[in-house]
Amino acid sequence: MRTIAAKLFASVLFGLVLSSALFATDYRYTKIDVPNSSATIARGINARGDIIGDYFDADGMAHEFLLHNGVYTNIPNPSDGTIAVRAINARGDIVGALGDEVGGHGFLFHDGQFTKVDFPGASDTIAFGINNTGDITGQYTAKSGAVFGYLLRDGTFHKISIRDTDFTGAHGAEDSGRVIVGDIVLSADSSTRGFIWNRGAVQLLDPPGTIFPCSHARGINERGDVAGAFAIVHTPEECFPPNHGFVFRQGEYDVIDPHGSVDTFVFGINDDGVVVGVFTDQNGILHGFKATPKD
Repeated sequence: MRTIAAKLFASVLFGLVLSSALFATDYRYTKIDVPNSSATIARGINARGDIIGDYFDADGMAHEFLLHNGVYTNIPNPSDGTIAVRAINARGDIVGALGDEVGGHGFLFHDGQFTKVDFPGASDTIAFGINNTGDITGQYTAKSGAVFGYLLRDGTFHKISIRDTDFTGAHGAEDSGRVIVGDIVLSADSSTRGFIWNRGAVQLLDPPGTIFPCSHARGINERGDVAGAFAIVHTPEECFPPNHGFVFRQGEYDVIDPHGSVDTFVFGINDDGVVVGVFTDQNGILHGFKATPKD
């Protein structure tokens, strides 16, 4: 009964916060469903409005897609393993994760060429983001089992590690490479926190209504807007769906929740402030979506 009462209180509290003056932007939502798919997830969007993601067909098989000018096309897999796309930049470069018999790798599609991305000495690597300069962000697992973020810029890997954390993942960077966003797990309380890393200075993200910290930063644009998701929880073990999407803009939070959503996660944002992600409807079906600012 205490758990039910606590969740009810959290729900009421969240509703009160939503009615506050924190939310300055209204959004127009567009559902993204690949034809004949059973589930669709939108992972990234670039300055041209191209959207990438993944979907499951009627037989439950996973595929990667590109949505360009209203037309869906499958992204080919030139590797000897399975791929999962994660981000696209203005030039059309795509990064993501690759799994093969050796382990986990990041990858880059650039000018039709496929390249694996492996942090030196790591047991596995993931690529989460790519900016318009071509910098790649992601995370890697060291031989010790520790997880760190990285920035790959001009062919050189830079380790991203934040003090007093058990885990660091870098999900996006501004074109200068000086401002990076991602997730950490704090050693003190095992809380998951989205962060903004600006030349070594760290800002933790605590969206409105948060009781125990549970947030994720997934992308940043050139205006400094940060997109991600958060959950209203009481313990670190509860830091899982249902989530709400957010955009952190000029010190304020916009909550991103498409109509009919029972769980929302925002994965990408472009320089116009358009975000993409996934929401779960009341029937448990996953839909991709695009949220466009009205102002």
